[in-house]
Amino acid sequence: MATLLKPKAGAKEPINVRRALSLKMTVTARQMHKRFDQSVADIGVTRSQWTLIAVVSRHPGVTQREVAETLEMSEASVGRLIDRLCSDGMLVRQPKEDDRRAHCIHLTDAASTLLDKISGVAMIHEEAIFAGFDADDIARLETYLDRIAVNIAAMK
Repeated sequence: MATLLKPKAGAKEPINVRRALSLKMTVTARQMHKRFDQSVADIGVTRSQWTLIAVVSRHPGVTQREVAETLEMSEASVGRLIDRLCSDGMLVRQPKEDDRRAHCIHLTDAASTLLDKISGVAMIHEEAIFAGFDADDIARLETYLDRIAVNIAAMK
């Protein structure tokens, strides 16, 4: 990857360092997703499914609208995915106490078991991805990524 992201010798226009970093982050994120998706496919779950399950595990009782906002998906797409995961026994919908039109989404025991398997895969990937990083490196990287996220959010 690194050689493809560097300008070719003799290129007419040097690549801006910020642009090169942006491209590198984009490619790296895609590679991370691809490798992780390949690993969890053996468990029988797709990226859409595991990300939705992860959101619900972190925010039990979340609504479909909140899931859609978090995952930056349409409510209709999230609704279909929730329907599928409910029929697979991974999620349950419960009426929201303060709004009859909305439903709270909760994990089932089956989803919790699946989440444990996914977490195991994630730990293996994290060890490989962050090999050679010490705690200070990780803390600095987190700070930088947080700052980038804030800057992106401010662009809206």
